Amino acid sequence: MSRHARKPALDALPIRSLTGRLTPAVLILLCVTLVAFHKTGTLPVERLRVSVTDFMAPVLAAVSKPFAVVADSFDGLTTIRELKADNMRLREENAKLQLWYESALKLQAENQSFRELLNVKADPALVFVTARVISDPGGAFVKSFLLPVGKKDGVHEGNAVLSGHGLIGRVVEAGNQSARVLLVTDLNSRIPVMVQNTRTRAILAGKNGDLLQLERLPIDSGLTVGQRIVTSGDGGQLPADIPIGTIVEIGPKGVWVQPLTNIHKVTYVQVINTSVDPGLMTGDLTPATPTP
Repeated sequence: MSRHARKPALDALPIRSLTGRLTPAVLILLCVTLVAFHKTGTLPVERLRVSVTDFMAPVLAAVSKPFAVVADSFDGLTTIRELKADNMRLREENAKLQLWYESALKLQAENQSFRELLNVKADPALVFVTARVISDPGGAFVKSFLLPVGKKDGVHEGNAVLSGHGLIGRVVEAGNQSARVLLVTDLNSRIPVMVQNTRTRAILAGKNGDLLQLERLPIDSGLTVGQRIVTSGDGGQLPADIPIGTIVEIGPKGVWVQPLTNIHKVTYVQVINTSVDPGLMTGDLTPATPTP
């Protein structure tokens, strides 16, 4: 009896050993296959990823809502002294804004008169879609987040995404009810920009950090700390004159820009829902010939 009882256990040892050896190889092969599919960017894989994102977006939004309520409650707590200080500061700002408002009305009237005199074609009005940022299970090196709005809301790939102060990213994937936003701080982010007061063109690159770097600057740009950086509109991807940040450092390692918004604390964003003329991106301004 003991010999027959030992035999199955002895026979199972090679199978367990073989399984233990094959499991890492199978997992490695699976990982390599998934990475290859991701790098090739095939249409079925992209559709699968967008579909999974669409499915998970409402779930993530529901899960993050209680935490958002608690966070908003803590943000609302403040002392009476701070409220009084804020009240005094707001009164001073209100007086200054009133002066700016009167000046703006005067300049608006003059601008309208000049437009009518010169017959200037005005830029089309921008339409915004407001959404709350939901959590994203992306990797540590991917600077992006998800929005619970998509093509059904008029959001498409390439749309600019703004906070209350300026540009923070653009839409890189859009499903029916969700969209993925690539932040300006991501290593893959490249945005055509210009210095607001000098109109000097450059490329603003993300470095996976808190600061952005200006690249492809012309020789003798004459930049100074504190200058404001805005989008240039080159390439037709983003509207022009959207503020992004200010220059905070000029040195041997380059020109560094501080975003106007603390991207890590953004809760609500606005997506610029506007169509882009394909001719601005391709350079082909010849109108299409209608087919008979």
